[in-house]
Amino acid sequence: MKNNFENCPICNNSNIPLLNSFEKLFLAKCQNCDFIFDKRIPSENELIEHYKIYAYSQLKPLPNLTRVSYHKLLDTFEQYRGSGNILDIGCGQGDFLVEAKKRNWKVYGTEYSRAAVKLCKERDINMYQGELNQESFSGLDFDVITSFEVIEHINNPNDFMSEANNKLRKSGLFYCTTPNFNSILRNFEKSKFKMICYPEHISFYTKQSIKHLGKSHNFHSIKTQTTGIDIGRLKNAFKKDKQIHNAHENRVRFKQTNETIRNLASSNPVVGIVKNIINFLLSIAGKGDTLKVYWIKK
Repeated sequence: MKNNFENCPICNNSNIPLLNSFEKLFLAKCQNCDFIFDKRIPSENELIEHYKIYAYSQLKPLPNLTRVSYHKLLDTFEQYRGSGNILDIGCGQGDFLVEAKKRNWKVYGTEYSRAAVKLCKERDINMYQGELNQESFSGLDFDVITSFEVIEHINNPNDFMSEANNKLRKSGLFYCTTPNFNSILRNFEKSKFKMICYPEHISFYTKQSIKHLGKSHNFHSIKTQTTGIDIGRLKNAFKKDKQIHNAHENRVRFKQTNETIRNLASSNPVVGIVKNIINFLLSIAGKGDTLKVYWIKK
């Protein structure tokens, strides 16, 4: 029989009813901190079987626009540089760290996949395989820690935040991104919200719950944004016949649509300005696809 959470994984509150309209997906919502999570606790076998779909047998090309966005982000990190140590939790094939290394950061990463760790080591990245813990990079502290689309995969956010806090120097920056459960797309896709996919995505955050999480672990939130909207998925949400394409075809179409818009925004100043205005409004309303949090360790 599958194990289930009896209390909120963040604040330990026992008032965690199933979320209205998401009961069949086993999503619960804490009535204290607003955290939304899958009540089921995945088994090790479930996780091993699921994550077989992620292969790191060969290096995938990094889109130029993604590279540009990494360097814009790295620009904002410069003010926190001290030792020059930067850690990316769940770094994948290490693209962000490769760009950071070009700017003379001393780069470190973690990954579960043995193949991903091997690939990153070949790119001259200091790696630790497995979950961040006391043994990871023992004796080092970091100016900046990043976590891109990782925290939604884990159901022990307190352990995750505690270890990040332990590795970060005082007044260092922790930058974290995760899907926003209050996004416009979730309102349209409802229970078919594509970010809900057990056992991969099992924790879902809003501005309120992620601020609560950071505050409870001695972090001060200096900025919380919700930006971006997947136009391909938004268009699909309005279509009457949504079963014409299979899941893979949909992902390809959505990616192509969004890449086209990103290219337009980068090459056409007017489109770029419109995109920035939309992102500003989405962030004010808390309705963008992605939560981006800048935390400072107190």
